[in-house]
Amino acid sequence: MFRSLSLLAACCLFFSCFLFSSCEKEGLTKIDTLRIIDTLDVDRPINLKATKGIYGSRITVSWTPMPLAQKYQLYKFDNVAQKYVLLKELADTTFDDSAISKSLTKNFYKVRTYNSPKSFSRFSDADFGYTSGLNYYRALSFGSEGNGIGQFSFAYHVETDKTGNIYVSDEGLNRVQKFDINGNYKELFYTGSGARATGFFNNGNYIATRTQSSSYVQIFDANKQLIREWGVYGTGDNGFGNIEELTIDDEQNIWIVDSLNDRVKKYDSNGKLLFTFGTEGRASGQFYTPLGICYFKGNIYVSDAGRMQVFDKQGKYLKTWKVSDNYWAIKAKGDYLYIAAGGYIIKTDENGDVREKIGLGQLDFARGVAIGANDEVIACDIYVRKIVIYKKG
Repeated sequence: MFRSLSLLAACCLFFSCFLFSSCEKEGLTKIDTLRIIDTLDVDRPINLKATKGIYGSRITVSWTPMPLAQKYQLYKFDNVAQKYVLLKELADTTFDDSAISKSLTKNFYKVRTYNSPKSFSRFSDADFGYTSGLNYYRALSFGSEGNGIGQFSFAYHVETDKTGNIYVSDEGLNRVQKFDINGNYKELFYTGSGARATGFFNNGNYIATRTQSSSYVQIFDANKQLIREWGVYGTGDNGFGNIEELTIDDEQNIWIVDSLNDRVKKYDSNGKLLFTFGTEGRASGQFYTPLGICYFKGNIYVSDAGRMQVFDKQGKYLKTWKVSDNYWAIKAKGDYLYIAAGGYIIKTDENGDVREKIGLGQLDFARGVAIGANDEVIACDIYVRKIVIYKKG
């Protein structure tokens, strides 16, 4: 009898231990599952964003860094396979997708934390992005109305040097301010009554022009020491009516366009007058308020009322192309001209074939334009007193 009770007690004890052990294991499993779920929730990337029409040829995808993440897997929806496929495994939380087949088309993305094949999170919420189809995007702007540092009154001439610094001539404040390519003020570069266009020679010397002054043109060395100055108000050989723009050719000759006298003057690098061409009129080779001038591929381009005229280096008329916009300042780099046309900057070849209207719908009135060391397009938006910088992308 005693042995039977002992056996029964032992069986009960074993069964109780089994039940407790099972419950304990089940409880641990639940705890582990909860812990894993919590970890997944923590590591699941959030705030996934893809750019929408900001860049011309790429989509930038970004998300919030997760504290336990060692790396991530970014997926993109494949329209052919009709599923998300791995695009990139990376440690960063930003990725530029340049494999865009068509502009203005939605591309969908999602991302997950991926530390190992056995340690990864659930996917983030998806987001889509698209490209604008344009080669340039608005990167930054700077300036405001006023007379303080970095402010402008009536600034519509802008130039760059070979290192990419920006020079803004302000006729209203009689000065030229120097900025770096990010819009940071560097110095008061030049002061002159009615400050106008500037230009830089290969040897480091520079030229500054102005109006309302006893001398309209000045040449300085790299240390800002005056070398020579000339020009008075008038129509004679030494006279200027209204200097609009200047350009320097490959031989370092200076070309200045005068809108009031409807002519172009060519000087050597020391300021010696070589010749003048142009008279008032609308015939080929004549001018009717010329506003811009640029040396490009061996020739001189002059923007005139409703047209662009092209001359050789001896001032001989070559050709004209008609335009529907008012062309103002002109700059060139590589194979293209960049022309300030009020509401945008026109990028065109030497025959007037428009490749892009940069800043369309974003600029109030672009009067001046310059090109940076890395092909940035810099617009002088005069009525809102801002310099706007466009970059490729």
